[in-house]
Amino acid sequence: MEDPLNNCNAASRAAMTALSADRPCTDPKDDLFGHAPFARHLAKSIRCHRGGDGLVIALHGLWGSGKTTILNYVCHYLEAEKTEDADPPVVVHFNPWWFSGREDLAQTFLRQLQAALPAKNAKFKRLGELLDKYGESLGGFVGAAVDATGMTGGYAKDAGKTVGRMLQRKPKDVPALKAQIADELREAKVRILVIIDDIDRLDHDEVRQLFTVIKALADFPFVTYLLAFDRKAAVQAIERDSGLPGARYLEKIIQVPFEIPLIDRTTLRDVVLRRLDEEVLNCVPDDAVDQGHGAAVLVGGIERLVCVPRDVIRLVNTLSVTFPAVAGEVNPVDFIAIEMLRVFLPELYDTIRLNEEKFTGSRAASGATSVENEFHERWASELPEPLRDGMREMMGRLFPKIAAVSHSGGPPSQWRRDLRICHPELFHMYFRLSLLPGAVSHGEVMALIAAIATPENFKGILLRAKEETALGGISKSRALIKRVGDHVASDITEGDVPRLIAQVLDIGDELIGPELAHRVLLSEGEERMSDEVLMRDLVCRSLKRMKMEDRPGVLFQAIEHGHALVIQEYVLHELDPATTSGAGGEALIGTDDLERLKKLWCGRVQALSAQRVFLTRPRLPGTLASWGQWGDAAAPRGWCEAVASTDEGLLALLMQFLRHDLALEDRVRPCPRLNPRSLEPYLDTRLCFDRLLPLRDRGAIPSEFQPAANQFILEYELLAQGKNPDAP
Repeated sequence: MEDPLNNCNAASRAAMTALSADRPCTDPKDDLFGHAPFARHLAKSIRCHRGGDGLVIALHGLWGSGKTTILNYVCHYLEAEKTEDADPPVVVHFNPWWFSGREDLAQTFLRQLQAALPAKNAKFKRLGELLDKYGESLGGFVGAAVDATGMTGGYAKDAGKTVGRMLQRKPKDVPALKAQIADELREAKVRILVIIDDIDRLDHDEVRQLFTVIKALADFPFVTYLLAFDRKAAVQAIERDSGLPGARYLEKIIQVPFEIPLIDRTTLRDVVLRRLDEEVLNCVPDDAVDQGHGAAVLVGGIERLVCVPRDVIRLVNTLSVTFPAVAGEVNPVDFIAIEMLRVFLPELYDTIRLNEEKFTGSRAASGATSVENEFHERWASELPEPLRDGMREMMGRLFPKIAAVSHSGGPPSQWRRDLRICHPELFHMYFRLSLLPGAVSHGEVMALIAAIATPENFKGILLRAKEETALGGISKSRALIKRVGDHVASDITEGDVPRLIAQVLDIGDELIGPELAHRVLLSEGEERMSDEVLMRDLVCRSLKRMKMEDRPGVLFQAIEHGHALVIQEYVLHELDPATTSGAGGEALIGTDDLERLKKLWCGRVQALSAQRVFLTRPRLPGTLASWGQWGDAAAPRGWCEAVASTDEGLLALLMQFLRHDLALEDRVRPCPRLNPRSLEPYLDTRLCFDRLLPLRDRGAIPSEFQPAANQFILEYELLAQGKNPDAP
């Protein structure tokens, strides 16, 4: 089946190029909406009119429905298909909107005829002079004067005052002048077509004035008027200005009304999709547009909201300006949809923009609350009735949280990978047209993925990002790692997967932030995971991309040469079905291989523990626990006793065991904890207490170590009293 988002052929591309910003077409070969056949029929009707009487033809159509384009096509066909036995009519264009609010439209119209006709045909030289006198004789009172003489059916206002004002002017024989003009036209026997466009753009008083002028001049022989306007708007303007029945008023003036044929909605939809593909989406790769999502979201919205050709122009022009600013940072389909709402349903657009929490994220397990349901029912009920069901469907696909039937498009991590508006981290981009300060761009994520092949570049990007703060107060490196995880399943090459694992297991520990940081985040779900858990999950996702038989070798190499002991430890715990179900029941590695990897890791810990910097490594208590569990149980105690043999070493070791919990009192604040029981596997805590008391009493504990020492002493004393130091 042909793809509606990519089915442009050469002819439609040429046509779209010709259809520029709100400028009507002039050549039928550029016709996109089926206007040309209708215009050709109308031109033939005008050309075949043989009577000598004047004729007024109306072309009715909604604003933006293509009236001006049809007028242009009519002129084209009149000239292109002229016959030997009849010359095409002399065409005079008059756009009253150009002169709206400046001067009397009657005089302007007559001057236009006076200037145009003699220039188009020598037979009209004397006609120009007569029109000049005729316009002068009527002056600024044409509309009222013709009412006073009964030319509009007797609906005159203040006719006596009008006649009085006219009599004060230099008397001229108006009927005689009109008769002379008619004689000139009969003698010339040259048909004149007066095309008047944009009538529905005039003020209501100018609309009636213009129709009055046409009525006054409509009975000239060999003159045909072709008027283009929105009938409903004209009727309302006449009734508002004069109180007359607008429809009857127009019936007295117009002999032949035409309605612009309705454009097939499928045609409008296809034109929109083709123009979007050529003029908006041409700056993004083909695979950046999810065709299934695009068809589900856009087709229904376009068919309901795009009603006339001008709507096509408005939407495409808007996107031509706004989309380039965010291309590559938003989902193209979602952005087109939200901009469509901004153009055609601005109230709904504002409702979304001002209520992020009501639209983004996942639906709660317990379902929506009554307040949320009432909120969504309210905005839906405020839409025009014909749009409600379609807009509910489109909104449900944009925002799975509010969908009656799930159209989730995968988990939130998939939404983030696909740059969907429903993800809280990306929502603001669609309305600000720029990244929030500190936000990670899609371009930065893809640059990091591209750097996987070059370890030094990959490491450099992440270490520099570690020093920057992203949204929510987290480090930018954490945000990058999280976003890279969204792309592991499909956007990282098979060759780069082992490289990614090796690099995370090498530099991961350098990216770990403060222990408390992940617990004070206000976002939900995965946002509460620590840095080490995020990197652990990234490695495990990457392993799933590999064949089972290739995984052990990659892990052996990464652990043997890598330095991220903490991340390696977390990965090994995750791979052990005895300690975690995080792998979803899937064994990522064999049991024997896992045991060998644990022994290798313990050997690496044993070797690195000889270095002074080992004492400053992040998350040291966890490393000591796994070292004792997987290797020689006595090794971590021996190391700790050696370190604690000096007062400085003991204080530094206590600092590694100091942690902070969140206390909920009048405000959220970190609360220090150092339960001596956590040190019992490694040190004699009574001896530690006996050493620390005199140090504290004589003020010999350096300031940087005092929090840990004081907390240890406090909680040791609580234990001695039979109290639980971890109790609230």
